[in-house]
Amino acid sequence: MSLIAIFVIVTIYAALLAYYCVLETQEKFWPATIVKLILSVCAAGLCVYAAIMLGNCIFYLFALGMVCAVPGDFFLQYIKTDLRKYRAGILFFGLMHICLIVSFYLIYAVTFYEFVIFAVLVGVLLAFQLIGKWKMGPEKAQLTVYTVLVVFMAAKAISLSLTIPDPDTFIIVLSLGGLSFFLSDLFLGIWAYYSEKFVYLALNRIIYFAGQLLLALYLVLML
Repeated sequence: MSLIAIFVIVTIYAALLAYYCVLETQEKFWPATIVKLILSVCAAGLCVYAAIMLGNCIFYLFALGMVCAVPGDFFLQYIKTDLRKYRAGILFFGLMHICLIVSFYLIYAVTFYEFVIFAVLVGVLLAFQLIGKWKMGPEKAQLTVYTVLVVFMAAKAISLSLTIPDPDTFIIVLSLGGLSFFLSDLFLGIWAYYSEKFVYLALNRIIYFAGQLLLALYLVLML
């Protein structure tokens, strides 16, 4: 894919993301949900396209993970209003990260750095939970399992830029995508269980969808 095509995609994606944030500010549930799903489908679609063009089964698994994020994004819209749908969203995102983690380990070797980064990220998350006295509901156990998955995925992705000599652009993009997922979930947790200030939700949305696009570009840049 040419750099001009990538630039056009990123520009349109950024415009849609800005519009989505405006709709969230205005508390327009269905218009915001529709635009959110368009963003999610765009990222997943890019991954599916790139995986097909690359013709590698491992990348098919990566793309499947990104596809799982689409229903996850829909159900997560109900985080404050419907516990069953919220838990369904956690399940789909958990499946997403399992697919990503497995695909990473099928391509890249295990390193010491990823476990160090994992410990650091867990420490950061626990510090926010303890200081903020997060009060989770019945979803706590499921959310804990999901958190381990997303932190593990992020740690593996970030470690690649540190362990691969002279990493290619797509490796750096992948590392930034993994970090974005961790940060977006951290801000979502702050908003859901500590403070409902819109700034935390906005940061979650912006960083999350930036992370989605970065993960999609990981495959696209290999074309």
